[in-house]
Amino acid sequence: MIGKMFKGCVAAIAVAAVCTSVFAADLVDNPRYLEWSKYKPGTLVRMDMTTEAAGQNVKMSMTTTLKEVTAEKVILEMKTAMDMPGMAPQVKTVTEPAKIEKAQIKPTSPEQMPNCKVVNKGTEDVKVGDKTFKCNWYEVEIEQQGMKMTSKMWTCDEVLDKMVKSESKMDMGKTSMKLAEFKVVK
Repeated sequence: MIGKMFKGCVAAIAVAAVCTSVFAADLVDNPRYLEWSKYKPGTLVRMDMTTEAAGQNVKMSMTTTLKEVTAEKVILEMKTAMDMPGMAPQVKTVTEPAKIEKAQIKPTSPEQMPNCKVVNKGTEDVKVGDKTFKCNWYEVEIEQQGMKMTSKMWTCDEVLDKMVKSESKMDMGKTSMKLAEFKVVK
């Protein structure tokens, strides 16, 4: 009886090992992990955003800070602060694993994004503080959940998460976003 149980356990472990290796084979390098893992904790990207809608101007700052780097993951802290009395900053922690399923990879170029039509593109230098970034820009039309938006965005591979500047217009208002700080710790 014990011999049968032992053989059954060995067979179950073998099946689990095969299934695990098959599942692991479906995993690919996570581009966001690869990008952030080149830096040390303390590296950050801060974007400042202004939204004009319904006669209101709302200013917001979004800061992504690298907190931890290991061979398995990076941990990012994402802090959003609104320039509005009584609004406390919102902070959330995001873990980016080194490996993810291919279907989880998010497009980084507007040409790869669903419901996004590129109507024009080019290159342009964008100055942020005392640094100038050579950017690719895209003019796009986006439709999501019945709402149409036009946008122009500037991206640069030198910047973590790539976004340097963005200007968007929709029926209810407009939003602009610009890189305010890119602090690298190597």
